[in-house]
Amino acid sequence: MSENARLASTNTLVDEAYQSLKKDIIEEYLPAGEKINLNTLCTRYGTSPTPIKQALNRLIAEGLIESIPRKGCRVRPFNWAWVDERFEIRMMMELYFAPQTTAAVKTSPLLQARFEQNLEENLELAWNYSSTEDYFRTYELDRQFHELLILASGNQTALRTYNGLNSHSFANYLYGRQPRSQTVNGILEHKVMYRSMLAGDVDQLRAQIQVHIENARNKIRLALKLAEI
Repeated sequence: MSENARLASTNTLVDEAYQSLKKDIIEEYLPAGEKINLNTLCTRYGTSPTPIKQALNRLIAEGLIESIPRKGCRVRPFNWAWVDERFEIRMMMELYFAPQTTAAVKTSPLLQARFEQNLEENLELAWNYSSTEDYFRTYELDRQFHELLILASGNQTALRTYNGLNSHSFANYLYGRQPRSQTVNGILEHKVMYRSMLAGDVDQLRAQIQVHIENARNKIRLALKLAEI
């Protein structure tokens, strides 16, 4: 096997382990606070420890898994303060860059096409998703919409900082805890934000960002309360 083929095979195994871990977390096969047993996961996923370890590292970076010195890894327990701080920073960034983003989107057919493709695909998927894999995709598209807001500002350092917040990772915990209509409503809020950018209305965009992010925080807060019942 060539080096490129070997790397491609390894990456595929890591991606599969990553998706399997996320699925087990949101379906609570691996509940919050649960210690990760590597041998058990190797048997469950039919793979060696290496891709699982690499997948765990990705989830540690996203905040769904935490590493405990000398004790291994566990699914991160729900922590509202940890989540809330990231949502505060996310709102600050999106509001701050609203003028630059609006100006860029209003004048760029390429950005318009990317936003419109995102909205069309996500709305279609949100109405029809039937599996956890589809659900992952809806929230990946959600993340990409907000990433585009920062990307359109032209500030690459801000984009790296924004992605490092991983605030969308907690959307995984909403699976099974909110009706489909709420997922759809979040995407419809995206559409209204996009129309404000096309119209060049920065004040309206800022108002909609505040409402949208506060709605997202409330969904997470409710999910945390339901998890405690």
